[in-house]
Amino acid sequence: MMTKSIKILLSIPSILIIAIIIYSLFTTLEGEQYHMYYNTLIALQIIHFLTLVYIIMQLWKDVRKTKNTKWTWTLLMIFIAQPITTLVYLWAVAPEK
Repeated sequence: MMTKSIKILLSIPSILIIAIIIYSLFTTLEGEQYHMYYNTLIALQIIHFLTLVYIIMQLWKDVRKTKNTKWTWTLLMIFIAQPITTLVYLWAVAPEK
């Protein structure tokens, strides 16, 4: 079970990753700007990975969900549209205190 403030904190990396990807679609990245963009994206991915580990640990601690549901959400969050799936899980599925 996560409080609303923890959910907001865990949502920040996902939202920033989505924003930076959208930003890159509308700009041409050259030279130094290219390196800055990818360094920022790498840093956000590392932070997102840490939040993903925490979210999956919380998912597996939840005794109310079946093992099949836990595996489904774990694989969805790891392999399919990580930032979006993480947000969907946090705000639509994860229980709140």
